Amino acid sequence: MVIEGMASDRKNLFWTLAHIALGVLCTLTPFVLIGWFYFIFFSNFWKSISFLSDRKPAFFLLIFSYLISFEVLDRMAKTSPFLPYELSKYLLVFIGIIGIVYIGIRSKAGLWMVFLITPALFYDFSKQTDLSDIINNYLGPLAIGLGITFANRLQISKMMLDQILKFIFWGCLSSLIFTYIKTPDFNDIEFNLKAQFSTTAGHSSNQVSTILGLGMFLSFYSLFKKLKFSGNIILDVLILGGFSFQGLLSFSRGGMMVGVFGIIVLIFLQQFSSLSKGIYRRSKTNNSILYGIITLLILYIIFNFADGITGGNLLLRYQGQTQGTMLGIKEITTDHFLSGRLGIFEKDFALFFKYPITGVGLGASQYLRDINLDRISAHVELSRLFADHGIFGAFYSILLFLIPWNLWKSNRGSVSRDILLVLAVIALLTTFHAAIRTFVTPLFLILAVLKIKN
Repeated sequence: MVIEGMASDRKNLFWTLAHIALGVLCTLTPFVLIGWFYFIFFSNFWKSISFLSDRKPAFFLLIFSYLISFEVLDRMAKTSPFLPYELSKYLLVFIGIIGIVYIGIRSKAGLWMVFLITPALFYDFSKQTDLSDIINNYLGPLAIGLGITFANRLQISKMMLDQILKFIFWGCLSSLIFTYIKTPDFNDIEFNLKAQFSTTAGHSSNQVSTILGLGMFLSFYSLFKKLKFSGNIILDVLILGGFSFQGLLSFSRGGMMVGVFGIIVLIFLQQFSSLSKGIYRRSKTNNSILYGIITLLILYIIFNFADGITGGNLLLRYQGQTQGTMLGIKEITTDHFLSGRLGIFEKDFALFFKYPITGVGLGASQYLRDINLDRISAHVELSRLFADHGIFGAFYSILLFLIPWNLWKSNRGSVSRDILLVLAVIALLTTFHAAIRTFVTPLFLILAVLKIKN
């Protein structure tokens, strides 16, 4: 079977090259990706269900994590309607429902999350929301609640967790190749101080940089744990550089900063092993600091190389400069540095304090801010939850942050609890720059509540 072959570490190089080829072919026709997606889905669906019914969720999670990882490539290659634009949200909700049917309810907190975000479906104080607003704003948080409900403390092996991350890495790799090929000659790009759609295949730079930043982190994880996701250490390094370079050229800072922060958190957690009482001691067998220094040095070199290509605009972009600040018309305020996200955040909380019990209704906050921010979707999921759902959104947010942390604290002795916490950190930080517009947040929070067997 194809999946068994992909799971074999001896064939990592072959399948890495195959996913590079997939990215290339998708620039020619979207039907290559469509065909591959449905081949994997239909040839493995019932097998994954049979494993799930035996309370062995690893293969089920592996297959669907892999399919979901093509989300942004689906969008860039324009596979709709054969693969819907919000395919990952539909699949994630499907995973949750099927998981509950076969595994049952393993977390009342996850079920509460589902209940808390549902009432806002039935009112709309703006009178302007439509079906697309419901899909964009409801299915992501719903998928998180459903996923946690069935996946809480489910056991999989350390090897299977690494396999899942490898399969996600391959999906990100195909997206990288697609964006690289679709990027025009650098001499033809007018680099300015805005997000660069020309380097993200014309798609949302925020979403693409999220996937590229994730790919950068997974490349580092492969090197750090000597897993050879690509089949070769040198190729792992080159791919890490490729993710970093293309992600920087997107000029979208959030995805790359989250990826770098994930690397730093992993290094910190691995540098210190936890004792049973929660006190940390320095690990004697750990070379994490050396790996971290080398990786950050590589990223520094790549940043300077990319900055040279952009005529110094990349550094200015990361400093928060815009055309207005360069001309002296505007100052670099916190809101300016955050590309207006702080302003949206504040307006959302103003709506929350106006409607603290109910909120304004699912997806309605974007229509009820003042005219300068009208119809701009919240990039920070936390503020949207408060504005749209009121007190119910506040309780949902509390559970969203507490569940992974509590499970990490109680998962003492697991060889993988550090990577589970890092996945949760990446998932939550992503909501502060891209809300839940990609698979990263719901999928990683579902993985973060698993229990890894030594």
